[in-house]
Amino acid sequence: MQEFQSQIRLSNGKVVLLPKHPDDNLDLIEDYSNNKRVSFEKAQRYGLTSRLMFRNKQIKDIHFKFLDDEQIVDSSAILELDNGKFITENNYGPNGLTDINLVIMNKTQFLNLADDNIQIRSLRNDILNR
Repeated sequence: MQEFQSQIRLSNGKVVLLPKHPDDNLDLIEDYSNNKRVSFEKAQRYGLTSRLMFRNKQIKDIHFKFLDDEQIVDSSAILELDNGKFITENNYGPNGLTDINLVIMNKTQFLNLADDNIQIRSLRNDILNR
């Protein structure tokens, strides 16, 4: 199996990590300078177009996938940005069979994640208001 965790370094040196569970510490930003285990030497840098898409954007909401009222534990949170883009990650799978990486979606792609079995729940509207 191969594993992957997105670590998005902001221009101010802060790092955004995607939570795995709604009960995780949802302070998404940790100080890179105090976290020496995070190495960006081999990190993939997205192109200028992608970087500009995220410049000066705010996280509007955080979403999680659920199946039969249980959070799907092998999926990361989906960050909703104020520009209508959604970010998540495919973070593990069989070597060579699964595309593991950062995933950037538009609203239609995000809505297509849900089906008759899988629900997408908003942390702000569905989870914290229970």
